[in-house]
Amino acid sequence: MEDPTTIAMNLTFFGTLGVGLVMFLGVFLAFVVTLLLAGLGRLLATGIAALLRARRATPQPASPKPARTPTPARKEPQLSPEWAAAVARADARASARARAEAAPEVKVSVRELPSPQAPVREIKEVGPLIESATDLNGVLTATPRAFTKPPLPAASPVLDTGSLTALKHQRPQPAQRQDQQRKAS
Repeated sequence: MEDPTTIAMNLTFFGTLGVGLVMFLGVFLAFVVTLLLAGLGRLLATGIAALLRARRATPQPASPKPARTPTPARKEPQLSPEWAAAVARADARASARARAEAAPEVKVSVRELPSPQAPVREIKEVGPLIESATDLNGVLTATPRAFTKPPLPAASPVLDTGSLTALKHQRPQPAQRQDQQRKAS
């Protein structure tokens, strides 16, 4: 005979699975019923709307309507010649201003570029490239500075914790020297 605790655990496990299956089937059935009711309601609403449209569309005795007099066609507004000329002059001024403010096109041919094999020390002038790089709407700006490395900081202890031992590795400042001389005397 099996151990009673094993049987109880198996019954609990399979009972839980059974209850879960029944609950899943119940939720699934409720979902299907909800969809069927929604579809049936939509079908009934469409049928009733079609019946109402058909009833409204049935011919009824028509009463004679008075004849309408035709209205003249709507005319598009016309600009006065003076206004059109003023707009044309303003457009011409705006296009001339845009052409004047536009940056000139810089064309650099391959012949003007230095040879890629030439050492950098021998290159004396790269005029068109620098001008095109510093040209801002026809106004040449100062040539950009060459990159230089910042100077290295003075040697300092590996870890400056602010303790007195870290301070003994640093050179005393002029004010500190005066304080030390006063204390010594």
